[in-house]
Amino acid sequence: MQKSNLLIISLVFFSLLSINLAAAGDPPKMVGLAIPEAGTDKGWNEQGKAGLETVAKKYGFKIELAEALGYGDIKPTLRDMVNKGCELIICHAAGYQTVALEIARETGVKVATIENHQGVTAGLISDIDTQPQGGSYLAGWLAGKMTRSNIVGIVASGEPPTWNRMSAGFAQGLKASNPTSRLLYSVIGAEAYSDAAGAKRNTQDQIAVGADVIFGLGDGASFGMLQACSTKKAGDGGKAWFIDVIGDKRQIDKADVLLSSVVMDMAVVYEELIKSVMDGSFGQQHWVSMSNGAIYLLELNKAVSPTLQAELKTIENKIVTGKINVLDLPGAVDLHKFLDKTFPR
Repeated sequence: MQKSNLLIISLVFFSLLSINLAAAGDPPKMVGLAIPEAGTDKGWNEQGKAGLETVAKKYGFKIELAEALGYGDIKPTLRDMVNKGCELIICHAAGYQTVALEIARETGVKVATIENHQGVTAGLISDIDTQPQGGSYLAGWLAGKMTRSNIVGIVASGEPPTWNRMSAGFAQGLKASNPTSRLLYSVIGAEAYSDAAGAKRNTQDQIAVGADVIFGLGDGASFGMLQACSTKKAGDGGKAWFIDVIGDKRQIDKADVLLSSVVMDMAVVYEELIKSVMDGSFGQQHWVSMSNGAIYLLELNKAVSPTLQAELKTIENKIVTGKINVLDLPGAVDLHKFLDKTFPR
């Protein structure tokens, strides 16, 4: 009798164990995605939406999407995602850091934040940050070779860590490829990520004083930058080139002024998140970087010569292998010090 009971208990134990092990290897059935703007901005928000859709197709989970949320109180939206059965919620904006942590700790549902290293918690909170300076260095190198006036501009929709890293990397690449170039730098506003009108004015102002290549850090604001480059000629009557970030605006580039874009493929890091849920390692830092293939230069405009394209490939390889050390400057103060030193006025 005792042996029989022991046998039954053992069978039950191992059955439950096998079920738990199988469950640990399964992807979540539903993933929530919260984005501040519409998922059609051909930038940060669209890359987030498209990236998760790509991963969902591969792993078979459903997406609960909440877009155009802005930066107000999104707690009700996140709680609704929890109630609908989301097992993971990706809060795709640095402005959602605090509320994401609160929801995770309140409900026990896994969340992924943006640019919030200190919030990482084993089994509960993962963070995604960017290392875009390498790709931006390439963009700066490209700008230095393509400028005719020797004046290049950066127009930024704010100074969050990602934009600062990109501005610094771009400036470093520009200086390396064209030591005598001049760099203009302007910020539309503190969080002017969707201010297309302000972006257009700032871009036009830079073109008016001689810039013929613009590096635009904008999200939705970048539509205004592209429009300015499309409608305002450079000082010599030629094109004012535009280098975008994060997404791909080739379909709307009717004036053919888009030189390239420093693309962020969010599918790469989102797949890392899903795999970490499956293998039980969720609750760690993830990076959008060149090293994991999440950052790269968009196919170059046909105006870029084969020689320069080959040159950029060589530079890319040197960055990836560590032969070129690209600075990591996430802070605005350090960025301004670097720009003032590298491009004294």
